[in-house]
Amino acid sequence: MKSRLGLIALVALGLSLPSGLHAQQAPEAFRGSGKLVVNNWGGPTVERMHAAWYGDFSKATGIEVSFTSIPDVAKLKVMNQVRNVEWDVVDFEGSQMLLAMKDDLLEPIDYDLMFKLVPKEQLDPAQMTKYGVGSIAFATIMAWNTETVGKKGPANWAEFFDTKTFPGRRALYARAKPTLEIALMADGVAPKDIYPIDIDRAFKALDKIGPKVNLWVEKTSQWDVLIQNKEVDLMGSSLARTMAQIDRGEPIGIGYNQSIMEQSYWAIPKSAPNIKDAQKLVAWMMRAEGARAALKLLPYYSMANKAALDGIPKETLARLPGAPENSANSLTIDAKWWLENDAKVQPRWLDWLSRR
Repeated sequence: MKSRLGLIALVALGLSLPSGLHAQQAPEAFRGSGKLVVNNWGGPTVERMHAAWYGDFSKATGIEVSFTSIPDVAKLKVMNQVRNVEWDVVDFEGSQMLLAMKDDLLEPIDYDLMFKLVPKEQLDPAQMTKYGVGSIAFATIMAWNTETVGKKGPANWAEFFDTKTFPGRRALYARAKPTLEIALMADGVAPKDIYPIDIDRAFKALDKIGPKVNLWVEKTSQWDVLIQNKEVDLMGSSLARTMAQIDRGEPIGIGYNQSIMEQSYWAIPKSAPNIKDAQKLVAWMMRAEGARAALKLLPYYSMANKAALDGIPKETLARLPGAPENSANSLTIDAKWWLENDAKVQPRWLDWLSRR
């Protein structure tokens, strides 16, 4: 019922689902039967994601799709050990995918099959790895209350922490990633020079900005109400959640300069119940039609298929974190650096945060 209501809501909004291939037109290599289980992140936008990405997949191929959440490498490892993997496709963050690769939990992506459906030249090579292909890139941006801060907010992270020019209460995510990166940019490090992170310098920078942060966000859902409830005036926030607030009429301004993007990947567990059909779905989700529909429904992300930007209205393009003018001075999280250094950073981060 929940999924059906989601589709009804889309129709009510006047939005259409991807319209590319239809059942009788699906290549024979993509036909099948049975059901796939996709594990992704849930949340208020997930039904729109499902409609945009999977859209007509079941109708065109005969393969049903069901959903569960949330991606968890440790859980996948346990399922693999007891030989009861429940997921066919998983939407892993970059560092999660690398960790799953390290534990030999993933099946290689079948690019030969994918290129039968999607022209190779349409896909961003940077998002095509042996064990995962880009799903979305999500962004952390600066946001502020335009009624208390003004329409012109901070232009960079150094200005974000300038309490004389921009007085008010501030909020940041209570996680080392991307707070170390934010601290370094506030300390004058250019986005292109952040990695490899100088951990000692990052914590010295944290000592400078820490006293200016009034609220550390433990749950991402808090971003939905912090400015609405006038708890803070400025925040380092999720672009997707903040855009949703702006669309509801909240007085919020945002800035893309020094925004932080993190890439997620579609991956297939090595012992998935339906690997062959999972490869078909992953290939299907790389089509320009689906990615373009996703951008129209959720203009907050960046997609692996570059052709998805063709035909996107200018006003939508202006909101995308991957648009050229928005990503010119952005930072992309280095998942490999975090995989190799997370165990070293976390104890120090938790000790630092406990003293706030």
